[in-house]
Amino acid sequence: MRAQVKRIDGHHFKFNVRGMEGDIDVTAPDQAPQGPTPKEMLLAALCCCTGTDVIDLMAKFQVQYDSFELEAKAPLTDKHPKVFSRIDLSYHLKGSSVDATQAVEAAKRSTHQYSGTAAMLSKACPIYYSVWVNDKKVAEDQVHFVSF
Repeated sequence: MRAQVKRIDGHHFKFNVRGMEGDIDVTAPDQAPQGPTPKEMLLAALCCCTGTDVIDLMAKFQVQYDSFELEAKAPLTDKHPKVFSRIDLSYHLKGSSVDATQAVEAAKRSTHQYSGTAAMLSKACPIYYSVWVNDKKVAEDQVHFVSF
């Protein structure tokens, strides 16, 4: 894997990964942001990695759903270096035929076995997750990788 960044101005960078570009910015409070911060990108990467696992597992389980959303929240420590003190993931599935047991199993497999991003970040801070089916919380647990 390889990524490059080029400074545009201030704390605004343009990243390039495999020819795809985007903006990352750590703006001063009085400036308009030109992109997400590096820490926000980490949370988005975590969501995409584990979210991909979940949708692939739901397809394998032949579970039909109308929508799938995943949110990550992470408070920062007060002192420098400011790092995540914890990460909270919320998996949200909606649909009349969603089997809650299979949704929970998909999230568990991702957060205990498959997601490389979750495995790496769980070494830096605890990650907790909850699974919601049709706006009802059906499970919660902590990310744990046995073989990592």
